Amino acid sequence: MFERKILSIVFIAFFSVNLAASSVLELVGAQDSVHPFTSRIISTGAEAAYFNPADLATLDDSFKIGFGMTIQNKSISHAKRPDGHNITDLIYDVDTGSMGAGIDGFYAPMATKDLLNKRGSADYDSFDGVITLGAVKNIARKSLEKIGGQLTVGVYALIPFSGIQTQEPFFNDEREQYFSNSLQFELYGDRLKQFSAAVALAGRFGRYFRIGAGLAISTYTKTQNRVFVPSPTDPAVQLINANMNVGASVMPYFSFVVNPVAEWHLTGTFHFPTNTGIVKLNNEMQVLGWEYEEGTKTGYLKANSSMTAGYQPIKLSIGTYYDFKLPKDYILTPMAGFEWSRWSTYVNRHGEKPSDKWDDTFSATAGLIMRHAERRAAFGFNFVPSPVPAQTGRENYVDNDRMGFSLGYHEYFDITDQVKIGAGISGSLQWLLSRTEEKDLEREMKDGGLVDELPDDAEYYGSQVTAEEFEEIKAGLQTNNPGFPGWTSKGFLLNIGVSAEVIW
Repeated sequence: MFERKILSIVFIAFFSVNLAASSVLELVGAQDSVHPFTSRIISTGAEAAYFNPADLATLDDSFKIGFGMTIQNKSISHAKRPDGHNITDLIYDVDTGSMGAGIDGFYAPMATKDLLNKRGSADYDSFDGVITLGAVKNIARKSLEKIGGQLTVGVYALIPFSGIQTQEPFFNDEREQYFSNSLQFELYGDRLKQFSAAVALAGRFGRYFRIGAGLAISTYTKTQNRVFVPSPTDPAVQLINANMNVGASVMPYFSFVVNPVAEWHLTGTFHFPTNTGIVKLNNEMQVLGWEYEEGTKTGYLKANSSMTAGYQPIKLSIGTYYDFKLPKDYILTPMAGFEWSRWSTYVNRHGEKPSDKWDDTFSATAGLIMRHAERRAAFGFNFVPSPVPAQTGRENYVDNDRMGFSLGYHEYFDITDQVKIGAGISGSLQWLLSRTEEKDLEREMKDGGLVDELPDDAEYYGSQVTAEEFEEIKAGLQTNNPGFPGWTSKGFLLNIGVSAEVIW
């Protein structure tokens, strides 16, 4: 029993993988834009390469660098655990009966008092910074202008201060008791610390129609470990060979803009799902003296697992805007749009689909932008409903509806007749609307309810209590699930972005 616990710890510690995706762009928008939430409706800079590539065909050649920071202030208030639901240290002298350790996805629990971390001790606040780089280049401008056309290439990249890749996985059920013993916000955390890049091509055909297409590129690292443990009772002494492979995942997307009436525009975007793929880990361990098969002292202990990260579903957006021409060459543009996200296909960090299927969602954005050759100012609004259904059972996916507001201002200066420079600042605030979850104790385990980690058919072979006393102890529900009996989550995200741009 002791040796198996040691080996489990070793497997958990060393068999890992790092992956990446473009979740940060989806959550905070274009931080270096004057209107970060509405860039899928209309993009006014290099961020179009990701959000709405068709808009590249209206832009001049440019290069932009920006800096953004996201301050997260989030909290999860765990409801107080009722008496009688903790797991006692008698569990170490128990045959867990029909459940069985490691059977059908269930694992032997620890005594509640022996858990390494206090329930709810995780820190959810963070400060994350990014660098954004973007460029736009028109191709064959002179020849295409003669026929009323334009062909443009754009690139846009986001580089986190924390590094190119960050992976901080967690479990969404009672298995998290062995690690942080806390709940985690599902769509935040390491999803906001990933490198992202996009390259796109756009074409304009006359004044009424533009199309664009692009590829979003993310990197990931696979790690396979072979571990030799000279002594199963001393796991601190190990020999490790790690095989690493760095790859990239690519997601295509498309957009169009039409203006059936001179100043009225309709726009749409379609982004395919982003998923670096479920990476299968085939890990092998040798332990001196371990009996792999009956009478055999040589071979490998094999552990198979999988992980993924940053999953983004199919996203389809439709928007509209109208340009009102004002005195002194100002243009006032109100805009609005909707986005459908197919979250029902969501895959979590361990390559698992939620048992309680997520909901597809419709989010809304609206804004107002004032444009002039010398300046831009904008206001934006968004509302993004959570795709996570009520968490009444075993799972603990934490997510909230979001409501946000943004303000931005950019100023431009002529350097020569051909070149101008610009600088700007924008900010946004997104509220995570308070949400409370309560577990349904009437929901049966076979239907996705809470796991009774000391089941009623468990058998006791120790000597600390009598058989009669143990019958009373195991009756009812005992669980270390950190989401039991419920929680309340809320918070906000504050984003600030500054940028400098050269246009020619």
